[in-house]
Amino acid sequence: MKTLTSLAIVLSNSPTNAFFLLSTSFLPSDFSSASNFPGPYETSTRPFSHPHTELKAAMSEQPPSTSSCLESEEPISLVRNFRQAAGLSRIYRCANTDKLGTLFDVENAVEDESSKFDRSSAEYKMLHDAGLILDLRSDSERNEAQARSWMAKAPGGSIGISNFNRDKPKQTNNDGKRSVYRIDVLSPRRLFDYLGDTWITTPIQKAQYSFCFAFDTQKLHEIRMDILNEKGLEGLYEAIIETSGEELFASLCAITEYLENNSHGDVIVHCVQGKDRTGLVIMLCQAILGIEDAIIIQDYHKSDAILKLAKKKEQNQSGSAAANVVASSSNERGKLNRQFFSGAPEKAMISTLALIREKYGSIFGFLDQIGFDSDWRTRFLAVMPKTANAFDVQLNSKL
Repeated sequence: MKTLTSLAIVLSNSPTNAFFLLSTSFLPSDFSSASNFPGPYETSTRPFSHPHTELKAAMSEQPPSTSSCLESEEPISLVRNFRQAAGLSRIYRCANTDKLGTLFDVENAVEDESSKFDRSSAEYKMLHDAGLILDLRSDSERNEAQARSWMAKAPGGSIGISNFNRDKPKQTNNDGKRSVYRIDVLSPRRLFDYLGDTWITTPIQKAQYSFCFAFDTQKLHEIRMDILNEKGLEGLYEAIIETSGEELFASLCAITEYLENNSHGDVIVHCVQGKDRTGLVIMLCQAILGIEDAIIIQDYHKSDAILKLAKKKEQNQSGSAAANVVASSSNERGKLNRQFFSGAPEKAMISTLALIREKYGSIFGFLDQIGFDSDWRTRFLAVMPKTANAFDVQLNSKL
C-alpha cells in the first residue's frame, strides 16, 4: 500500500489546489477523522454554517459591555463608532452606515428627519458633508435597500456608487460629485487560501486539509474555524495585509485623489464595526504622515470603549443579551469564538505593525510593495493639512 508520507509530499506545496490528486485508496481507514489531529484539529459534529458568514458575523459582534463603561442618556446613533481619525484632517472613520436609510421611509419627510441632527453628529456628517465614502465591506454584509435609500435622498446631494474590481482599472471620480467606493478588503477565498498555504505547516496537516477540501466540507469548516480561533485578530489582520494589497492600494489612491481634486467634503472610511478593515486603512494613512505608533494604537483601541458603550445602550433598550454573550464566548472546537474577534485590543495593532516591519523592513516598505510608492506618498502628504486634530500627534522617525 502506498504511504501517506508520499502523498503528503506531493500535496505540501499547494493544498487547496491539489485535492484532485487524493484517492481514498492512498489513505488509512481512519485518516478522514479530524480527531487524529492534535489540538485545534480535533473536531465536533454540528450543523454546518458557511465559514465566511461565521467570520463576518464574529467581526460584527460588539465587545461585551462592562461596568467600566459610562452611563449615557444619549440616543443610540444610527452610525456607530464615528470619529475623526487621529491626525488626519478631513478623514473620518465609522461603522455600518446602512441604518441611515431608516430616515427615508416613505412616511417620513426628508427635511424633517435630517434637520434634527446637530451639525457635528455622525448622521449630519454622512448626510451633508461626506464627499467620498470608502465602504470596505463585502456584499453579504450590506443592507442594499437601506444603503441605496439614504444615498439617493441625502440632503447634501445624492451619492453615486462604484465598485473596485481587480480585473478593471479604477474609475477615479474627479467631477466633485459625492460617491461611495466599494472595496471588498476581506475576501473569503483569499483568506482561506492563505490559511491553507501558510498556517497549515506539516505534510500530514496539509494532506488532511486537502482531503477535507475535496470530500468533507464539514470537517474543512471546523479546521478553518479552529485555526482562525488560534490566530485571532492578529492572524486576521496578517491575512488582510498579505492578501489584499490591491484593495489597500486602491483605498489609499482613492483618498489621495479625492483630496487632490476637492477642497471641500470629507472622506469617510467604514466597514461593519469601523475597527478591523477600517483600522488597517487608517493605520496606513497615519503611518504615511509619520504619526507615532502610540497614537495609531490608541486611535485603533478607542473603538473598544465606543462599541462597548453602544452595546450597553442597546441592551438597556432591548433587554439582556447575556445569552448571546455566553454563546459568543464559547471556546468550543470547530466553532468560531466570536469574542476573539469582537474587540479592538491594543495588542492586535501592535502585532500588525511589528509584522509589517519584520517582513517588509518598514511601513513604507510595505507601501512600496503594494504600489503606494514615494510618489504617491508625496501626493498624499501634499493634500493633508499640517495641523492635527485633537490628538497630540507626534512624528516617529522609525517608520
